[in-house]
Amino acid sequence: MLWLSTALVTGFVGSLHCVGMCGPLAMALPVGRLPLAQRGLGVGLYHAMRVLAYAGLGLAVGSLGQGLLLVGLQRPLSIGAGVFLLIWTLLARGRFSGLTTTRPTHWITKPMGKFLNEPSLRAFAGLGFLNGLLPCGFVYVALAGAAATGSINYGAAYMMLFGAGTVPALLAIRYVPALIPARLRQRFTRLMPVVAVGLGLLLLVRGIGLPSRGTDGSESRPIPVCHGG
Repeated sequence: MLWLSTALVTGFVGSLHCVGMCGPLAMALPVGRLPLAQRGLGVGLYHAMRVLAYAGLGLAVGSLGQGLLLVGLQRPLSIGAGVFLLIWTLLARGRFSGLTTTRPTHWITKPMGKFLNEPSLRAFAGLGFLNGLLPCGFVYVALAGAAATGSINYGAAYMMLFGAGTVPALLAIRYVPALIPARLRQRFTRLMPVVAVGLGLLLLVRGIGLPSRGTDGSESRPIPVCHGG
């Protein structure tokens, strides 16, 4: 449970900075074109499907982590993910809020454009799910933590909590934008590399502290040696 709590922190801090990337989409949602009784449901459905997309990604990397656990490679996975985050943060200098290239995400952004012109609950659900699949540096950070859980279920739960951590800021930027002024976002920008480095160090410590396992997934224990009297 302590490890899962890092997902919430990562999502919350990342969302306060990435509100510049995802905020315009949240503001562009055609909420006003929905029937009055469906507007709250539409916004809730958008965020629920976005979190569901994150959970699907967590399911995928969690299954990878579980497979590596079964062959005794959970420790290298956790240590490798920690080293990756540390090196990536150093090279990127903390600037990894998202990818700006359009070609790799054309298959996502094109249907999103169509959904934005369709004021329906189905469109809000589709927008949320596709938004969860957009390339984003902090999603990659969270996926490293999800893979290190070594479990399909915990991997999905980790990413669900990450997604839940992003919801408050995105709701605030839509309904109470004054709560997250540019100056506050700039301050949280400085925390982004700190969070990534912290998670990387936790992955390293977690990997080092994990018991070594055999190829059958059982813990390796020293073989007792009988000493003659």
